[in-house]
Parts: sequence; C-alpha cells; structure tokens
Amino acid sequence: METGEKQGEGGHGQWCHCGKLARMQTSWTSSNPGRRFLVCPKSKGRGEKGCRFFQWFDAEMCERSKSLTPGLLRKIDRVEKENANIRAKSKILWAAMLLSWLVVFAMKMN
Repeated sequence: METGEKQGEGGHGQWCHCGKLARMQTSWTSSNPGRRFLVCPKSKGRGEKGCRFFQWFDAEMCERSKSLTPGLLRKIDRVEKENANIRAKSKILWAAMLLSWLVVFAMKMN
C-alpha cells in the first residue's frame, strides 16, 4: 500500500510505505521543539528500521517560536515541580491538623 490519505486509528490518516498506520512522535530538538512528525511504526523498538517513512505533521515554526518554546517548557516544568512540592506539604499539614484534633478530642474525653 502506498502512502495515502485514508483515515486510520491514529486520527492523522497517514500510512507508511509498509502499509501500516504511521506513528506520530514529537521532536524536542532545539531546531524543532514540539513539532510532530510521522514515522513507520517498525522504525523503533524492535531493532527493525521499517520502510524509513518520515513526514512532518506540523508546519515549521518561525524562528521566534523556536527560540521561545524551550524557555516556556522549562518554566512549565519548574511550576509543575513547585505544585507537586506544595501538594506534598499540604498533605503533611492536613495530617498534622487531623492528628492535633484527635489529640484535643482524646484529652477532652479523659
């Protein structure tokens, strides 16, 4: 089967030269940060190179977007880590508050 435009399970509808539905991946290189592309599903993971099908899915970003995207991704990562730390501290504080209520309740019962 040749590369076609039939709609497949992946939603992108691209078939590789092997006749399999192409797998979508995302580039995180500095020259194409966040840009999606399609490859042969046999091209990775099983030691096979497949049919070497490759096609960009997204249009190329302008230079300004390419320069801003890595910094924005770093900021998002930092904020997500901070949020995880805050959630962990919040759980500890809730546990301490619950324990203090239990101690007060136990003291009143005596």
